[in-house]
Parts: sequence; C-alpha cells; structure tokens
Amino acid sequence: MAPKVLISKFVFQRLKGMKTPFRGCLYGVEKENSRVILGFTVSTPPEDEVSPFEKATCELEKITNNLPAGVEFCGYIAAEEDVPDVQKLVPDMEDTFLLACSFSGEHKAGFVAKRSFSKVTIDVLEDMHELYLVKVHYKERIALKASQESVREYFLKIREKLSCGKIVFHQRDSDLFIGSSTDEENDETVDDVFSRVSGGKSKKENEQRSLHLDTLVNVAEERDEGKVSFKIKFSPARRMTVPLHLEGVALVPSGSTQLYDLCVEALERNLQLVEEAHRDIIEKDDDVLAVKTYCVQLNDFGHTFLCAWPIGIESGDAKLKEKRRMYHKILGLPLTRPHFRRMNAGIDGDPKILQNTHIGLKGQLAGGQQYLVQGTYGYYHYMQQNYDDSGWGCAYRSLQTIFSWFRHQGYTEKPIPSHYDIQEALVSIGDKPRAFLGSKQWIGSTEVSLCLEKFLNISSRIMFVQSGAELAHKGAELAMHFESQGTPIMIGGGVLAHTIIGIDYNRLTGELKFLILDPHYTGAEDLSTIQHKGFCSWKTINFWDKKSYYNLCMPIRPIEF
Repeated sequence: MAPKVLISKFVFQRLKGMKTPFRGCLYGVEKENSRVILGFTVSTPPEDEVSPFEKATCELEKITNNLPAGVEFCGYIAAEEDVPDVQKLVPDMEDTFLLACSFSGEHKAGFVAKRSFSKVTIDVLEDMHELYLVKVHYKERIALKASQESVREYFLKIREKLSCGKIVFHQRDSDLFIGSSTDEENDETVDDVFSRVSGGKSKKENEQRSLHLDTLVNVAEERDEGKVSFKIKFSPARRMTVPLHLEGVALVPSGSTQLYDLCVEALERNLQLVEEAHRDIIEKDDDVLAVKTYCVQLNDFGHTFLCAWPIGIESGDAKLKEKRRMYHKILGLPLTRPHFRRMNAGIDGDPKILQNTHIGLKGQLAGGQQYLVQGTYGYYHYMQQNYDDSGWGCAYRSLQTIFSWFRHQGYTEKPIPSHYDIQEALVSIGDKPRAFLGSKQWIGSTEVSLCLEKFLNISSRIMFVQSGAELAHKGAELAMHFESQGTPIMIGGGVLAHTIIGIDYNRLTGELKFLILDPHYTGAEDLSTIQHKGFCSWKTINFWDKKSYYNLCMPIRPIEF
C-alpha cells in the first residue's frame, strides 16, 4: 500500500513565484505510513547527456547538510506553465514519487514503479504541529593547524565522539536527559519526552513544538588500574585554538522514537558544514579562523536552513558569495536580495526591541488589498536605551527603525546608529554645522535619506505632497513601493515624523488606509499597549494634517545577495 502524501502549503506558495520551467528534487520527512514533503530544489537543464533528475539529485546532496536532520530526498518535481505529461517523465527515473505541476498549483501526483505511474491523492499540510523543531547545541574548543590534514584528523575524532553513544542530551531548565539506548523495547516517543518537559501541559492548537537540548560528553574512559601512560609529541607547526559551537537542527515526527539518533545526525550535519568552512579558509588564506553556525528561517519555506560562516570575513568575500550563489541557485531564489547572510539568521543587537509590532492588526477596508513591509523590522521610539529624546527625536527613531530593517534583511551588520552617530554623519558630509553635534535639533526626510546613503550606501526616493489630503491620491505609488521594495517609509511633515509600514488600498474606489508606526510612544515595550493605544495602527487619510506639506523618504532596496 502506497504511503499517504502530505505536501506543505509552502511548496505551492513557492510555485506561484516561479516563472521558468524546471525539474528538481522533493525533500521532506518520512513518518509512519506517510510522507511529508516540505520543499523542492530547482535544477536548470543539464548541458550534457545527464538526466535532469540525476542532476537535481546531485544538487540536493550539496545542501543536505544545510537541511534539518530527518529531512531527506522524497521524490521528484517537474513544473511548467501547464501540468507536464507524466508519461514523458517516467522513463527518466527509477521507482520514486513524482509531482508534476503547473505554476498555478494544478498537479498530478503519484508513485513511479517499473516505469509506470500510479496516481495518488495528496493532502495539503497547513502547519508544522506534527513535526517537532529540535535544536541541539554542542560546545568545545579545538586546536587546529593550518593544514587540510589537521582539519580532517580533528573533525574525524569529533565525529567518532558523537557517534560512539557516549554523549547525552539535556533539555534546558529541566531534569530531562536523553541518552543512547540499546534496549530494543524502548518505545518512548518525542511526544512522551515533550510531555515530561512541559509537565503535561496541553499545547496550543496547530503550534509547532520545540525542544532545546545541550550536549554533554562522557569524558571518563576505561583504563587499566594502576597504569599511567604519557604520549609526548613535538611539532614545529603552530596550532590555533578556536571555539567550536554547533547548533544542529532536526525535524522529528511526533510519534518518532528516534529522537536521540536524529539529534546525533543534526550535530553531524552541522559538523560537516563547519569542517568544510575551515577547509575553505585554509585553502584561501592558509589560516585558522573561528566558524559560527547561523540558522536561517527562509520566507515561504517553512523550515530552517543552516549556514556556517567564518567570523572576521566580510560577506562580500568572493568565496562566501560563491557559496551563497550556489544556495540561491539550488533553491530557485533570485540573486536580488540576501537570504543566507549572517544577519538573515535573525540576530539583532538589542533583544529588548519589539519586532514586527503590526502583526495581528486588521485593516478592514472594504474591497481593499494590503501592501505591507516585507520582512522584519524593530520598533524604535522615544525614550529607548534610557535616552530622553521626547519632543525632538521622532525622525531619528524612524531612521533607526528603517536601519533595523536593513539589518534584519541581511544587507548590513553595522549597529543601529545612535542620535549622536546620526548627527555626526550629517556634519561629516557638510549638511550640518559642528554646532549640530549633541543638540536637540530635529531632522527630516532629506536628512534620513542622506544618513541611509552615508551609513549603508542606500539610495532613496523622496515623494513630496503639498498637503496631507494629497496623500489620498498616492495609493498606487505606495502600493508599488511596498510590492517592489518592501522597505519602511519615513514621512515628515510640520514638526512630526512617522513610519509608514503598509497600506490598505481599494483600487476601484481609491480609498486608502495607512499602517503607521508612531515613534512618539514613551512607554514600556508592551505590544498590547502599543497596538491598543494606536502607536502601531491603521489610520485613515484624516490622520494627516491638511494644512501641512509632507516629504516621504522611500528607501530603495539594493540588488545584491
């Protein structure tokens, strides 16, 4: 009997954005009597006689270690403008699962056996609540010589340590320890483990559950009693001691009894990525640098993607760009925006800053369509960082919000500029006199655009309107901005500045609402208060002063990856 097939909704969402026919591999998780397909690779036609599906298989192997443990090859995909003819595809593949589909989502799915296609019905997976997200951490310090042989030997020892069954996983803030077991009757599932950790509390409906495990290593070794041995080895080669911090990720079906094995596999996949990064550094620079793991959550994928990048090497390095280019190509992502840089892992300098405070708000404009900021931003407002800028710092805070957007999207690793940094930048380019430093003088949209260019080399478009009422006629332009650029907009008029992070627009009637982030808030970082008191809320055209002119700073997203 053929297993039941579930395909993530993200697969069909991604297909809608594809424009060129392709072949590729499907990957996902095998559950008891079912197959959960989470994503696909994109392979261009091969230049030689190799089958396109054979090429796709080789490309999936290149990113297998970047995917969570438990995620494996699940079949093939063929996508075109219209659903491809499966009978023409079957001769190119061995026994497997095949999804033939159009970019609109129409499809034929089935299993190929002995060159014959048997159609099956698929179900769409709406959420990930049946798959646990397990993160496994491992730390030690390693001493490496700047040679390929040294890296190979050292990482082989670590691999042996992980696979010998002497490591134990510990759930943080609990007394739960998960060890290797030779008991064939051990049938404790990950559901059972989670129940022990959570104290039997029921989970939220359709919410993905997670475990965060630390790795403990049994360093005790059996020795012959009474015997002591020493091994001394002299070497002229210089060794560098660097930290090794693995952050393995696994997707574990709720009924699985293989939690320990999948945790080990997660670390082994991560270890392979780190080893490859060390090899690349030595090959290029004949040096040893620390390598850090970054766990990226890709939009429209529904799963994480692990990267290992050296610390101290800029993201513009040719070797790093080459690897990122490979990731983009295999996953069918355009080379127009970053997806795999360090900052794409959601790292931010200040954990106290709330992110994406608009989530949960409803525009409720009849017949309207929402056009929103794309990605993540931080909400910056008056009085943060114990700095009193009430009454004059609103545009500075709006600039900080926009700057945070560029950080979160991976365009920069620079820290958020302070008010003094902003003033210093404007003085350095000759826009302000030295007396401006340390003052409480306002800035406007033009100064915000100058700072973005100075700090980030980001260009901006300035939109000018004679009055707030004129904004009612700018719906199409604003919609185009959020569709094509997706960046927050700083708007200044009179003595006030705000940040526009979206619009709700009815193209037939021209009616328009604005999603406003208000930097004039002075309270604590409480999302409920911020939303209910209107500091992040939808506003009508009447929000804008009909007697004031406005300038809008509309940052342009750079084309880079």
